[in-house]
This record gives sequence, structure tokens and C-alpha cells, in this order.
Amino acid sequence: MAEVALAVAGVRAGLQLVVSPILKKLLADPARCLGVDMVSELHELETNIMPQFTLLVEAANKSPHRAMLNNWIQQLKDAFCKAEDLLDEHEYNILKREAEKGKDSLIEHASSSGTIMKHVHTVSSRLSNLRPKNKKLLDQLKELKLILAKAKGLRELLCLPAGASTMPAAVIRVATSIAPPKVIGRDKDRDDIIGLLTKLIAAESDTSRFSGLAIVGLGGMGKSTLAQYVYNDERVKEHFQVRMWVCISRKLDVIGHTRLIIESAKGGQCPPVDNLDTLQCILRDTLKKSERFLLVLDDVWFEKNSNEDWEQLLAPLVSRHTGSKVLVTSRSETLPAALYCKEIIILKEMKNTDILALLKEHAFSGAAIGDQRLHEQLETIAEKLAKRLGRSPLAAKTVGSQLSRKKDKAAWEDALRIDNLSDPSRALLWSYENLDPSLQRCFLYCSLYPKGNSFIMEELVRMWVGEGLFDSCNVNKRIEDIGRDCFDEMLSVSFFQPVYNDGIIMDWYVMHDLVHDLAESLSKEVCFRLEDDKMATIPQTVRHLSVRVKSLKQHQRLICRLHHLRTFVCLEPVTDDARDIFQQVVQNLKKLRVLILEFYNSSNLPESVGELKHLRYLNLTRTSISKLPGSLCALYHLQYLQFSPQVETFPEKIFSLSKLRNLEGRGQIPYIGKLISLHNLDQFCVKKQRGYELRQLKDMNNLGGSLSVSNLENVAGKDQALEAKLHQKNHLERLHLEWSEENDMTAPDSLHLETLEGLVPPPQIRGLTIKGYRYAKYPGWLLRDSYFQNLESFALVNCSALEILPSNAALFGNCSSLHLKNVPYLKTLPSLPASLEELVIKKCILLMFISSDELKQYDERENTMMTDSLKSRLSSTWEVDSGSNIKDILLSEHSSLKRLMKLMDVDISHLQTIESTLKREGSEALVKEDIINAWICCHVERIRLICKRNISLQLVPPSGLCRLHLYSCVVADEALAVCLVGLTALRILSLKEIMTLTTLPSQDVLQQLTKLDELFINSCWCLRSLGGLRAVSALSIFSLCSCPSVELTHESDFLPFSLGMLNIRHCVVAADFLSIDLPHLKYLDMSHCRSSSSLSIGHLTSLRTLSLENLQDLCFLEGLSSLQLFGAEFVHVPNLSMKCISQLRVQEYLFVSSPVMLNHMLSVEVHCQEI
Repeated sequence: MAEVALAVAGVRAGLQLVVSPILKKLLADPARCLGVDMVSELHELETNIMPQFTLLVEAANKSPHRAMLNNWIQQLKDAFCKAEDLLDEHEYNILKREAEKGKDSLIEHASSSGTIMKHVHTVSSRLSNLRPKNKKLLDQLKELKLILAKAKGLRELLCLPAGASTMPAAVIRVATSIAPPKVIGRDKDRDDIIGLLTKLIAAESDTSRFSGLAIVGLGGMGKSTLAQYVYNDERVKEHFQVRMWVCISRKLDVIGHTRLIIESAKGGQCPPVDNLDTLQCILRDTLKKSERFLLVLDDVWFEKNSNEDWEQLLAPLVSRHTGSKVLVTSRSETLPAALYCKEIIILKEMKNTDILALLKEHAFSGAAIGDQRLHEQLETIAEKLAKRLGRSPLAAKTVGSQLSRKKDKAAWEDALRIDNLSDPSRALLWSYENLDPSLQRCFLYCSLYPKGNSFIMEELVRMWVGEGLFDSCNVNKRIEDIGRDCFDEMLSVSFFQPVYNDGIIMDWYVMHDLVHDLAESLSKEVCFRLEDDKMATIPQTVRHLSVRVKSLKQHQRLICRLHHLRTFVCLEPVTDDARDIFQQVVQNLKKLRVLILEFYNSSNLPESVGELKHLRYLNLTRTSISKLPGSLCALYHLQYLQFSPQVETFPEKIFSLSKLRNLEGRGQIPYIGKLISLHNLDQFCVKKQRGYELRQLKDMNNLGGSLSVSNLENVAGKDQALEAKLHQKNHLERLHLEWSEENDMTAPDSLHLETLEGLVPPPQIRGLTIKGYRYAKYPGWLLRDSYFQNLESFALVNCSALEILPSNAALFGNCSSLHLKNVPYLKTLPSLPASLEELVIKKCILLMFISSDELKQYDERENTMMTDSLKSRLSSTWEVDSGSNIKDILLSEHSSLKRLMKLMDVDISHLQTIESTLKREGSEALVKEDIINAWICCHVERIRLICKRNISLQLVPPSGLCRLHLYSCVVADEALAVCLVGLTALRILSLKEIMTLTTLPSQDVLQQLTKLDELFINSCWCLRSLGGLRAVSALSIFSLCSCPSVELTHESDFLPFSLGMLNIRHCVVAADFLSIDLPHLKYLDMSHCRSSSSLSIGHLTSLRTLSLENLQDLCFLEGLSSLQLFGAEFVHVPNLSMKCISQLRVQEYLFVSSPVMLNHMLSVEVHCQEI
């Protein structure tokens, strides 16, 4: 019974893949305009034939008319495809004429179907003057009408009634979030397997080879899920230094699977090498660096006579220590001898209670059921269903996911009537049949990819759109959003599964092998994968083809016979000359809609690509192509164009592609306003040159994501700004408006206001940045109450005249990010919104956060605060880099002070002495002393100005703040303490060039920062103490740079136990600085510091990476021999003793800058894998 149902579904699937919603929409009205009214015939197909297709096939099987039915179905598919091609070509000619109107006129916004209708009406009014191609279209439509007309006769011949009720289309719902995977009923199995994996057995006692362990069970029993459960367990992560996961799922490919193992081990791409010996050496060397590794080989299929291949694949699997393992999942107990499987775990069926729990976990997911009586009824049905699921986890998950879409008693009771529900394949087929037809088409299309493939949602959606697999008539939604909804729906019914890494959802998804089997079996007449290990004749009915072969040339004739091919996907690079093959593809496969190349190894794409008139999606991202031909601009149907980073310029007439929806790349496009369908435009640079005016944006209302409009000084005023019609760009999420730093200073500043008044953003914008604005007033739209619906981020950058933030409180109602950078006249902050999560204040020199008491203290100690100790430390750190860091900071301080004095209307003539110091040349000692004294003069002058201004201001952010960055502004000790009180959500704190700060807050304040994970302190020269930093219990990353006054000694005892990464630069370090207990420290980076001759690090047993740079005082590292480092770097550490170096042990890499040091390492055979 299941085989019959699958066969029927396969026939129907083949027809549905051809009869796309876009085609039906095109056929209905345009055909009638050409004098071919087929509305009734299409209605017969949609309402009577497709809904009872199963009955139609079953009736044909019981009669002598099955051959007639098969013949009619094939005729119908062929006729639909031919009609679609001709209609597509007709539209192509329309688009071509529009493009040839001339580059100076912008195309009027119109939908594709509207354009077709307008031209078809014109054609139909003069049928006698039809061109030959239009006559051909007319003839084809008439033929299609005749074939459709046969449907009614077939139905009546097979005695099927008319007007069969149709199944209501499934509602596509958007998944808002995906819960982390929950594994039910396998805890004991997991613990047993982990015990076997981590236990050293006798056979391993004298070898560094691995041993194997297999999980065996029927398809759908949860073998892969259990293996994932084991793989991600903390006990396994701690036991194995390297973990690898590779899905086999097909005939073993030694080179291909070796490459996958390398990529999994390294966590990155494998070098493009096809030589097996080279690949095995890379893998062996990688694994030898680990003490133990775990390799999971998922879904292994063992074929006879493949032992030698398995031995080749597994030969490089050698580790330094004993205990490495290979964990295998398979449906068969017969496994390759090369796997050394000493233990085979036969996966037992799950208990009924576990199956019920799994079913309910998925069936009751989503929105809660408010009706208690309904909930109880559904619980009862779920208990009955669980007994019929045959203890199959996949069946429980699949059925449960499908039921969750409709929590209705009748729908759940229908599931009880399914035959053979315990068979996972039957349960999957039932779930498939309950999908909307558009979802079914999208699902079947996925069979183009092999088992184990990682699906990227955005790429898949673009392919679906290119092939027109789902209805796009929803005017309130973009077609890509509909595609994402389709993907989310398939995810919700478990046809796709998310990939998790440490509980985090990755950007790709996988498909269970049984689900993939279903897609492949249903689509085999239309979709085909050509693989080296699957030598088969390609059916002539195939419309979508993917290839995974080493040489495409030997299959060239076979492929070029597929004249009606719509999709061609090359999944892996090939060894052939690409240009010749591509020429053949273009000449023979001119119906292509989707073309994805990975085999193209030439730098130039040939001009012949312009012959692919029907092409919608062209992906060249993984090719060597660096130049795009001009003929590309003749692909008027093209919607998505992706290419490699080597392509830097566009063809001259790229603006002709009016249907282009996505264009990735750099470079300016003249007359870009013609690309009215474009969804993404990262940057638009306004020029006075023709074709680059701001009005080019006028009709580009499909733009989404982020848009940056720069060089606004080239806009003449409000009228020109209004021409951009930014307020109509309803899909935009972020808008960046910028006047360049080199803008015309002679133009009146009021022109900035006029321009900004005309650049009204759309109200739904989520992020707004204004940069380089030179007027003191805000535009009216920024002050309008409730104009912005959901503004989440707001930034003012280089706005030289603004004194306050907008007074519109509603503007910040939902604001979570506020950036204020170089707004020099800004004097005060309003009450910050409760929703704020990120605050950045940079170079706002009149924002002075200081209390009244601190103002008095500054006044009293104005001339005494700079001590000889600071001078001494600055002088000491000068030697490390010849004072370059000190000079840079002095330049910044001088520039900031000069601006502050101008803003406060203070005489700046005495700053000329400092300026002359910066330019002075002479003996290094004299220059050093003068520059240090110049900085102290700057600092004293700044303190004097702060006291003169005599205004106290507090910074009080909301308690939910997560990220705080204060850079080059005035923040005093007490003000910082007030700021940080109660910030229990703060994760990142950055303080840079805060010269008024002398100490961090006390333990009482800092212990409230329970989530602070990262702390960066840079160029705070007067900072002497880190206060109660040790109380920050969650701190994992701490960076202290250019803070010469801080006492870095053991007595200071300031570093928290939780620290995992420590970075110290341009500081003075005492000998006992690192003698404190840091049990979790893994990364230590010290550079450009003055230190004692010896530092003790042997007690830092968790240390994995050590980087030392420009430490001229360091001679010895005590305890280095006791550390097992992953990597080390020694750059300009001239006095480090060779005795110390000889104790070094590193597993992965070692970088040294001294040839003497390197020669010594080689002579004493330092234990390092890579030097």
C-alpha cells in the first residue's frame, strides 16, 4: 500500500513541479487576450483533476486506460513548459524594448504581469499583424488548450465525479524562534556510549591508533540524533581535543571525504588540493597535534569490495596519545574491518512513554491552547496516535510537527485513519501530502542536493524564486519573504533540521536521509543528480540537474541533450577547461532559469552568457571570474547576480537589468535608478555628474536592509532632496545620511538643514545615522511626535553645530543604541530611554561628567596633581617604541584641548609652545622631556578649563544597558561610579583616553556588574588603581593599554579569577605581577611593556596561547617548561635567554622574529609541530 501511495505521489509531484503558480497566472488572462480562452480548462485541472489525482490514477490502474492517462500527463507537462518558454521570451522582448528606450529615461514602475498585459492587449488588437514569434506563441496556447480539454473526457471515462472538494491550503506561518533540540528517551544510551568512548581498552594500550564504536539501527530510529547528543556532551568535549563530524550518506569518496574530515578538524576550508597523498599528510599532521580525537562518521553505507577504500580513508587517523575513537552510525551491522569496531550498539526501540512524550513535544509546540477541553481531547488523540507510531522517533517527530500546524480535533482524528503509520516513510509521505502545493514543489527541488548537504536558506530561497515555485501574488509581502516562510514551514514540520553548535543555531540546515529519500523518489522524473558513483542515463523529462563529477567533459553530450533544462547546478569544481564546456552549455541549454557554477576556472566569463534569455539566478561566487562581459546586460529576466570578490567593476549598461533584485559587489553604477526591483544598495554616492544625481533613488522603493547616502554636499537643497522620495522606501531598515569632511565650506550651513528636511526617512526605519551635519537645528520630521514607529538605533557623527539631542521623547521610545561621536557643542544629555542597551560617547568635549565635590577637589589640587611618578613612568615607557605612542596621544590631547578652548572662547595663543614642541627636533632625551612636559601642560590646562566651566553633570544610564563605550571625554572617578551603579546587564565596558580618571569604582559598585564579560581600558594615563575589579565575577576578557600609572604588582591583587584572556600593552609590569591565581587564563598577550628581567608563568596551567612582543627587559620566563601551549609568538624579545626557549612546548604554531632564536630552537629540537 505504501509503495502504491508513493508511486501516485511521484506522478502528481512531477506534474506539480511543472505547473507552477507563476505559469498559471501568466496563462489565465494573457492567453484570453490573444484569443485563446482556457479559463474553463484550467478550472477543470485545478478543481477536478488535481484534488482527486490519487483516485484518477487508481481508477486508471483498474481499467485499460492507464497508458492513455500517462500519455496525457506527459503531453500536458510538455505543453505547459513550451507555453511558459514562449511567454517568457515574449516578456523578454518587452523588457528589451524598455531597456533600449535610452539611458536617460527612468523606467516606470510596473509589475511584470502588468507589463505583459499591456503589450498583449496591444498585440491582440492587431492579431493580423502578429510577428512570427507571437504566432508561434498563439499556436502553442491553442495546443495547450486542446490538451487541457482532454482532462474532462478522461475524468468522465474513468467515472470520476466533478466538483470534488479540495483540501484547504495549508497556512504558511512564520516561525519566530526555534527552541534548542530536546532529546527524549536516550539518556541511558548516551551515557553508555560516552562511557565506552572515554574508557581506555586493552587493545589501545600500546598504540596511537583509534578504535571504533558503531550505533546500528533502522532508518528513523534516532541514530544521528543520539550521536549528536553524545558529540555535544561536555564530557566528550573535555576528553577529546579534536572532534570531527562527517556525513557519509553515499558511496565512499576517499578524496572528497578526506577533505571533509580536514575541514571539520580545522574548522575551516580545506586547501584546494586533489592529491590524496597531500590531503592525508595534512590530516595526519593536524591530528598528531592532538592528544585524542573523536571522528563521527554518520550514516555509513558499506558496500562489498570497498575495504581498501576505507583503509585509505582511515590511514591518516593517528594521534599522539592513546584513546582516539571513531563513532559510526549505520543501518547495517556489517561494517568495514578498517573501522576496528570492537563494540556495536544495536539501538533499541524507544518506550511507548518516550514516543508519546516526543510526539507531544512537537504536536503541542507553538501557541498554547486556551481551550482546556480541546487540549484534553487532543491529549487523548495523541495517546492513541503514539501507540500506532511503532516506536519510531522520526515518525513521532514528523507526525507531531505536522499536527502542530493545526490544533484542531478533526485534523488530528484524520491522522488516526492513516494506514501503516508506524512506517516512517509512510508518516513522511502523509506529512508531505498535507503541505501546500507550493511547499511541495520547494521540497522536491531540494533533491538536487546530495544527502548530508548543508542548506543555506537564502541561497535556496533565491533558487526557488528563480524557478517560480511558489505563488507571489501577495502584494503585502516580498517574494523572498514568502520563500522564507516556506522554508520556516518545512522547518516546523521537520523536513529541515537546524544545526546546533554549543546550543547556538548555525546558519545552515540539514535534511534527514529518509526525508531526502522521499524528495528524491517523488521528483526523479524532473530532478536529477549526476554523480561519478551513480552512472545512469538522465531521463529526457528532467528539468533540474545538479552535477558532482570530477570531469564534466565526459558527460557533456548527455547534458547538452537536455534542451528543456531549467536548473543547472555544479556542486564541486571540475578539472576540465571551463570555457569550452560553458560554450556548449550556452548553445544547448538556452531555457535555463538557474545557473550555479563552481567549475569555471577562467578569469573571463564569455560574451555568450548573454544568450541565456530566460536566466533568473546566476551564481559565480566560487569561480575565478574577475571580469563580467557586457553581454550580461542583455539578461533582462535576471533577478539575482552573485559573483566572486575578484570582480571590482560592473559592465557599463548593468542598469538595463530592470528586474534585478539582488546585486552583490562594489563600484558605482550610473543610472542605477533604472534598477527599480533592486533590494540591496549598501552605498549611494551623490555626484553632480549625470546619472549619479540623488533623484536616481526616486523609484527604487524595493530597497531594503541598509542604505548609506553620502556626499550630500552635492545636493542643491530641499527640492532635490525630496526627489529621492526616501519616505517611500518602506523596506529600508537602516539609513545613513552623510556630508563628506571635504564638503564645500563656502556653502551656507542652512543648506544642510534644507537638504535634511527633504531627506525624510520611512517611518518604519530601525536605524538612523546623521554624519557631517553642520547646522544647529534639527529637521521638522525628526521632532515630529510618533513619526518613527520603531527606531532602535540613532547616531550623530561629526555634527559640528548641534548643542542638544532632539527634544522629541517619542523618538527614543524604542531606542536600544545611541551613538554620539564628535558632537563638540553637545553640552547635556536628556534622560536616557529605559530600552537603551548600547551607549557610545566619543569626543563630545563639552559633555563633562563630574560631580560638584570633584570640581572643588580639582580646584584645590590643580597645580599639584601631576607627580614625578607619572613623569618617571612615561619616561620609562618612552624607550619601548621611541615615544611614538606618547606622541600620538599628545597630538590627540592637543587637538581636543584646542577645540575645547575655542568652544569656551579662551585665548589659545599659549598653545603655540606645545605645537612647536611637537615639531621640534634634537637629541632624543631633550625631545622626550619636552613632549612629556607638553602633555602635562595640556592636562593641567584641561583641568583648569573644567573648573572654570564649573558645571557638574551625571551620566545615569538605564539598568538594562549592555554595552558602554566612553572615548576621549571628561569622566571623573565619582561620576563613573554613579554611572555603573546597578548596571546588572552590562556585558562590555570600554574606556579610552579618559585622562580625568584616577581609579575604577570600589568593590561595592563593581560587584553589581554580574554580567560584565569584557573590559577595555586604553590610554587613561592618570589611572592609578583598578579599584574593586577583582569583584567582577564574570569577567573573561581584560585589556589594559597605555596606562602607565597603574601599579601592576602581585600586591595589587586586582585580577578576577574568571579571567580567560589578558592583554597588557604599553604598561609597567612588576616581577610578581602574574604570581596571582588565574585558574582559567588561556590567552596572555603582553607587548611594548617595561618589566623586570623575569616573569613567573608556570602556575598558569590553563594557558594555551602566549604572545610576547617588544619586551626589551625580559630575560627569563619561570615555569615555561610546565606549560602545554597551543601556540606562542615571540616578537622582538631580544634578551630572552636561549635556556628559557629550549623549555618551550607548543602543539600548533610558533612565531619568532629573531633568526638567532629560530636557529637555537632548531638546534635543540624544540617540541613544536609547525615553526
